[in-house]
Amino acid sequence: MKAFILAAGKGERLKPLTNNTPKPLIPIKGKPLLEWNLLKLKSAGITDVVINLHYLGDEIINYFGDGRNLNLNIQYSMEQNLLGTGGALIQGKSFLDDSPFILLSGDLWTNYPFSRLVTKDLESKAHLVLIKDQNKPKGDFNLANSKISTDIKNNEFTYSGISLIDPSIIPNEEPTSKELWKDILESHVKQKQLTGEVFHGLVKNINNSIDLEQLDVAITE
Repeated sequence: MKAFILAAGKGERLKPLTNNTPKPLIPIKGKPLLEWNLLKLKSAGITDVVINLHYLGDEIINYFGDGRNLNLNIQYSMEQNLLGTGGALIQGKSFLDDSPFILLSGDLWTNYPFSRLVTKDLESKAHLVLIKDQNKPKGDFNLANSKISTDIKNNEFTYSGISLIDPSIIPNEEPTSKELWKDILESHVKQKQLTGEVFHGLVKNINNSIDLEQLDVAITE
């Protein structure tokens, strides 16, 4: 199984920290955020990783190289222009094979056990890890018999940034700016081809300095 990490963003809300450092290289407890995620993936048995890049992408390549120092095989999908979360997969599809892969947002910290996805028998087009975001009064999704639902009257959950994807749903076309949910996943909801699970552990997106401070406290605890 391979993993695909989305790491192309500019990290605008973390400036000035990201003026010269891409967000995935922001240090958490003395180690870049992206390195923590790579090590967690490796501990789950995943050694083949694709990382999409754009903003200060060369800094990430210079730091990790081909991954051999971490006993990983890392390949890079460099975007000349930002393609969004969906366009990134379209451009990066050539790095994948026909097997399901783990998709991971490069700006999050989590203690989610990736081994759960490694051993999962994917019987849908995609399996999304959902969370209940206490900072949002309303979520984006529901679950009905483990199937993703978007009943707008009573949505409880939010996408965590972690999923297991069947590469067959990625369009074979020239990459343009597209979003993962709207342009790739959403059309499969009515066919009940998306499954999900709710994770109650730690998932923290790093969007600003307050997030960094809260994460530092959470990890210490």
